[in-house]
Amino acid sequence: MFARTTISRGTPQWLSAVSNQRRGMAAAVANPFHYSVADATGIKVTSRDDGGPTTSLAIVARGGSRYESAPGVAHALEKFAFKSTTKRSSLRLQRESELLGGTLSSSLSKENIVLRANFLRDDLPYFVEALGEVLTKTKYTPHEFDEEVSETISYELHNHAHTASSIALETAHNVAFHNGLGSPTVALTKKYLNDVTVPSYAASVYTRGNIAIVASGAPQAALEKWTKEFLADVPAGNGPSTTPAKYYGGENRVYTPVGNALTIAFPGSAGAPKFQPEYTVLAYLLGGQSTIKWSTGSSLLSQTTAGIQGVSAVAKHSAYTDAGLLHITISGPASALKSAGTAAVKAINELANVKAEDVKKAIAQAKYDVLAAIEDRSIGLEVIGQAVIASGSAPQVADTVKGLEGVTLDAVKKAVKSILGGKATYAAVGDVHMLPYAEELGLKV
Repeated sequence: MFARTTISRGTPQWLSAVSNQRRGMAAAVANPFHYSVADATGIKVTSRDDGGPTTSLAIVARGGSRYESAPGVAHALEKFAFKSTTKRSSLRLQRESELLGGTLSSSLSKENIVLRANFLRDDLPYFVEALGEVLTKTKYTPHEFDEEVSETISYELHNHAHTASSIALETAHNVAFHNGLGSPTVALTKKYLNDVTVPSYAASVYTRGNIAIVASGAPQAALEKWTKEFLADVPAGNGPSTTPAKYYGGENRVYTPVGNALTIAFPGSAGAPKFQPEYTVLAYLLGGQSTIKWSTGSSLLSQTTAGIQGVSAVAKHSAYTDAGLLHITISGPASALKSAGTAAVKAINELANVKAEDVKKAIAQAKYDVLAAIEDRSIGLEVIGQAVIASGSAPQVADTVKGLEGVTLDAVKKAVKSILGGKATYAAVGDVHMLPYAEELGLKV
């Protein structure tokens, strides 16, 4: 096996730091869940360190489908991650990361492109350098687009187009927000994707004021040091501009032969620092997924849809920078979805009569998921990065838990009154001849 010093010509300069990091691993960590935030020459850097042997690292760039300059360009840019750079071929990058036992991945959401690396703690410098190369040195070659990026886009579009629940949720976002947050995360067409539009979008997105470096399981001082060294050539800039999100509501119906799904949605809460935790509690009150094996569960959706054969109904709350969406997605046979949709609307209306005991239970479930997620280093980095880019501060798990614990019955009922008094969003996908209209379910759109 090659020695680590032979992996990259740039690596020997950081080997002297490895022994210091090893010594620090055994040290007691005062608050392993606390994220520290600093500015590294214009780039926001945040980390938490529990002294463990592995690290999760992410570069969060405010460049999701909400901000794209042409349809599909955000999807194409995300898929160009870890392709050839002016310093390394994609094959070399792959072999080097595997030699170190690391993994590399990328993802796209409504608001962000996220580059991720998971690796052994001592190899932080190498992976900061590798992720930094994606930002500033990717070649965006036509042959890699044709042979790799385009094929991956087609594969993900195929999966999306064959999943009715995915189509329903995307359609609901489009109905709710129109442009911006309503733009699909998959490239529905490649018409606008070429060797000009993709690198041009990269140049607007991968800028100092538009990214955050987030690490879980890494010393803050070390992360700042290597960010300054390996991301020194990230250009200045604050990223693409966008208009504030506006909720519209309404109804849309999409025919597809691949399955049937309904999405019912309402305005929710924006993310940190203006997050309203009662909307998360509402999602847990509605529920839909049982926490006990072989049981239907006791949440409102579980109870109201019990006995409707082949139907799945799940509620979630999605928080964005300046908006949110509380949504229920119901999947199943077309013949059963009118009954299931009626049951879901009944569950929503029953929120007005929720009891303090039910709120307490929902808070406990939400707290568990928050704490379980923070223990997994690879989860939650996007949320942290998004908040840091937007406000310059990281949401702390202690504050999140405290916020959930502070949710009162009155706060929940006030949120319920708000969503029931406004316009709903409704999307029906599948055999639309059989699927109900919003008014048949008693929804005001």
